[in-house]
Amino acid sequence: MTKVDFHILATTQENDFLTYVVRLTQKAHSRGHQVLIATDHAEQSLALSTALWGIQPDAFIAHSSVDEAHDAIQISDSEQCGTHHDVLINLRQAIPDFFSRFERVFEVVSQQPTLLTASRQRYRFYSDRGYALTRHDLRDRV
Repeated sequence: MTKVDFHILATTQENDFLTYVVRLTQKAHSRGHQVLIATDHAEQSLALSTALWGIQPDAFIAHSSVDEAHDAIQISDSEQCGTHHDVLINLRQAIPDFFSRFERVFEVVSQQPTLLTASRQRYRFYSDRGYALTRHDLRDRV
């Protein structure tokens, strides 16, 4: 059964949110995982792609859209989920229909009110269905 981790951030800022997602992606990839990042729309995918390319002045995290399907890290703002079955980082307000095919799902929680409400609904969904949930509350690290 899919294991679900909620990473609860202290921030409401989009830039801080994307920076955390990039670090989480980098960590998963460095441990040999294939990663699919599900976004709500093309603008969010573009912002994430830009963040992945610009993680450090002398480094980047290679990635592609799920349509290109040639990198271990892929981004999807559609119902396409490629061939990955390893790690899903869900940035969508809703849970993607394909989430259960992944071994791990990372939900990144912003303190922005509308996103926080959607995160609580996702948590309730997973909990009501018996998924193994782990909370990483980063608010007390600030």
